[in-house]
Amino acid sequence: MGLTGGTVLGLLAGTAVAGNDQAASGSDSGGLSGTETITLEQIGRYESGLFDEGGAEIIAYHAPTQRLFVINADLGGVDVLDVSEPTTPEKVGAIDAASELDGVSSANSVATSANVVAVALEAEIAQDPGQVGLYDPATLERLGTAPVGPLPDKVTFTPDGTRVLVANEGEPTDNYAYDPRGSVSIVDLSDGAAAPTVSTADFTAFDGKEDQLRKQGIRIFGPNASASQDFEPEYVTVSDDSKTAWVSLQENNAIAELDIDAAKIKNLLPLGFKDYSLAGHELDASNEDGGVNIRNWPINGILQPDAIGAYNPDGNTYLVTANEGDSRDYDSFSEEAEVSDLRLDPEAFDFDEIEGIDSVEELQQPEHLGAKGVTTTLGDVDGDGRYEELYVFGGRSFSIFTTNGTRVFDSGSDFEDITAERFGDQFNNDNNEHDPDGRSDNKGPEPEGLTIGQVGDRYYAFIGLERIGGVMVYDITDPECATFVEYVNNRDFSVDIEAAIEDGDAPAGAAGDLGPEGLDFATAEESPIDDPLVFVGHEISGTTAIFRVTSDESDDVAVGSCSVGSRGNGRGNGRRS
Repeated sequence: MGLTGGTVLGLLAGTAVAGNDQAASGSDSGGLSGTETITLEQIGRYESGLFDEGGAEIIAYHAPTQRLFVINADLGGVDVLDVSEPTTPEKVGAIDAASELDGVSSANSVATSANVVAVALEAEIAQDPGQVGLYDPATLERLGTAPVGPLPDKVTFTPDGTRVLVANEGEPTDNYAYDPRGSVSIVDLSDGAAAPTVSTADFTAFDGKEDQLRKQGIRIFGPNASASQDFEPEYVTVSDDSKTAWVSLQENNAIAELDIDAAKIKNLLPLGFKDYSLAGHELDASNEDGGVNIRNWPINGILQPDAIGAYNPDGNTYLVTANEGDSRDYDSFSEEAEVSDLRLDPEAFDFDEIEGIDSVEELQQPEHLGAKGVTTTLGDVDGDGRYEELYVFGGRSFSIFTTNGTRVFDSGSDFEDITAERFGDQFNNDNNEHDPDGRSDNKGPEPEGLTIGQVGDRYYAFIGLERIGGVMVYDITDPECATFVEYVNNRDFSVDIEAAIEDGDAPAGAAGDLGPEGLDFATAEESPIDDPLVFVGHEISGTTAIFRVTSDESDDVAVGSCSVGSRGNGRGNGRRS
């Protein structure tokens, strides 16, 4: 069952049944075996030649032209790839928005409809209003532009193609002297891309209700910020009927529900916390513990999803979240600390339940929790300057929610279990340097991007792991019982990133595909071949990977039981009861 507010539940543990011989395909996952429903095979790759310059970030496939539009941060625009032959993608053009439009510094996101490519464009001063550029997908001619809010971070079309939705993050200046309001722009193309009209949904209706929202579990903590300033829209997904959108508020650990026609935020959904002391929710919390050490700790994860997606497997809409985690760290304000920096209340920790730890002094050693990054904004429950609870950034997982905010599934410790089995000592490595176990004290593998696709009558989530790399695949047809399918990662750890690539002795993609950022899915009908495709942009290696999705179409495919994370997945929408 799902979680309710302030509830702590246990787990229904399980494992997926054995599936394909993944060791033979290079996609073995160790002890957690996949199901036999689909397999990813990398068939194509495009290299921008840029290392750690954002050469391939957010991507969007356009089926009518069989083109892939790829955000190139170094260009300040979009690379256009012909993927009609997906084994040999070829660059055929570019949208150089930053040089073509006045006041634009960079392109942050791209999306496509049947006839239009929309590009989110950040202003030279990030706190100034941004723009959306509207382009012809065949000729790349600019059809029009529309003004939007500060720092447009994600752009998407409604399924009917009539409107473009833009999540305007509205981040503050480094000194917090100015914090613009976060918002969602609704760009109506009913009169054509040359004559767009814009409506704005902001969060001013929640100003003055900050204390009430905090009690519900929504984080509002910027210096002197109102709710409308503190909420920072990150990502947008839309219902099949094009009437409702859901917007991730990453730093705030919430999702906003948007009535598109009314241009109004209807509801805020707190996402709750993940209790890492529960079985099935283990993690490696230290980069100084000698390697892989996945275990339970008395800490709580703030889910803080980046990418989210909506799907409708049974007549009801569910939301899938990639629980990356994020913190605020500015010149004049930072919420970041390490556990060793905090004063802990020894009476608040049950050391009988913490294996091998007898005191807060031991708990705060670097090989235990001492080096673990936490927020200072939560955990001092009674306000005496000592912390009774510890809250860390991210869930190291993906979750599935109902649209009323009930969490029905979390993948638990799957991602770390699988990557540890697969890569051993290379576990929790970083994406732009060789640093085994180096991300354990931070956010671990960092699930960031995701896309959802339907193959036959089944639904799948494809989740990119930003740090160690690769794509996790889960069958999410049953939202309460998602099952692990496979993990693909072509990273070559034998390549010395610092010595070989950064010094220019090896090409940017020599170590494989690093830093998956954006993902997109093409159905078999949309694909230039007979099979569905998954596209992945990698911001560190600057590469774009193309995967063929093949399926076992037999009638007796074993789907498997719920993955380890399963239901009863930590803490519900609010504080501990």
